[in-house]
Amino acid sequence: MIEQVKEAAGRLQPEIVEIRRQIHSNPELGFAEWETSELINRKLSGLGLEIKRGIAKTGITALLRVSDEAPTVALRADMDALPVEEMNDVPYRSKNPGVMHACGHDAHVAMLIGAAKILAAMRDRLKVNVKFIFQPCEEQPRGGAEPMIKEGVLESPKVDAIFALHVNPYLPAGFLGFKAGPVMAAADQFTIEVTGKGGHGAAPHQTVDPIVAAAQVILALQSVVSRQTDPVEPVVVSICAVHGGQSFNVIADRVTLTGTVRTLNPNIQKTIPERIRTITEGITSAFGAESRLDYQWGYPILVNNGDMLKIAMQAGRDIAGRQKVIDIAMPSMGAEDFACYTGRIPGAYFFLGVSPPGGDVFPWHNCRFDIDESALATGTAVLTGCVLQAQETLVKGEQE
Repeated sequence: MIEQVKEAAGRLQPEIVEIRRQIHSNPELGFAEWETSELINRKLSGLGLEIKRGIAKTGITALLRVSDEAPTVALRADMDALPVEEMNDVPYRSKNPGVMHACGHDAHVAMLIGAAKILAAMRDRLKVNVKFIFQPCEEQPRGGAEPMIKEGVLESPKVDAIFALHVNPYLPAGFLGFKAGPVMAAADQFTIEVTGKGGHGAAPHQTVDPIVAAAQVILALQSVVSRQTDPVEPVVVSICAVHGGQSFNVIADRVTLTGTVRTLNPNIQKTIPERIRTITEGITSAFGAESRLDYQWGYPILVNNGDMLKIAMQAGRDIAGRQKVIDIAMPSMGAEDFACYTGRIPGAYFFLGVSPPGGDVFPWHNCRFDIDESALATGTAVLTGCVLQAQETLVKGEQE
């Protein structure tokens, strides 16, 4: 069936590109993907799928039901855009000021629609149910995966395996990247409020300057990574926003620091809040100031299941060829709420190269991010192939 899948994806390529461009031109932020959800519904209607809308506000699922007794494989695509002003001069440029698909979720939706069309056409040869999950708000923790799960997206029928891909501007178009074990980091966020005593900039001795204290806190927090963590363990502590003061000659009462923590070891992750609190309270106390830490747990570590990764890699080799399947050596310190699914059921997450040959490479979340659309047929076919490969493993397992 692999050759038939490749041929079908090739025939659908123009439509998949059209869908991607339509979504790209009309980007929507997390939990507000109303037009995107409506487009998905239109494209899937008539395929004989059981469609449910309004899950976690804008989420939508479509179930290809083969049998109530059959195992179920899920494919997931995220739908949301980013608060970025697009700078690309292309016909499908964003029409919504300050909002852009700068991470490729438009392509993810388009490819999953393509996979749904292919699998629906071969229903009589399937041995598993297939659930297509279109998820809102991946970009903003705590994201859309957890609310969808709480609303039953992995039940009725129970999902036995799940797969997703993400476009990658650093891989050549049509290549596929796979990583065993941890793929992406846990992502937490924190806010530190440093409170002092404001006053005149010409008389700092009459104040408790929270800006000076906050500056020392920023520097000292780097020791969490450099001096308090095993150097072979990947950890990131970044202060990404500083807010304090309004005038050149007024010492502020308060400074707010906002940042992120990225870890790949759950045991280390648990220790970080107390380390931040100890450093912050010690320094601010020495300056006569006070501090308050608000630490929020974010996405968990995304870990690929070994069996599901083998299935996805075999699908990649069948569709793209062995020479285009690449092992990724190092995990990313980025984060993905697909980890919420893989923390509950076996799953695999992999990358589709979309870098054009000889073109400029712009990273995810950049205002000039774009993709080589020739890779979309490959991604569609590989998602389809994951289902076909998974059904052999799941059905065999049930028979044994």
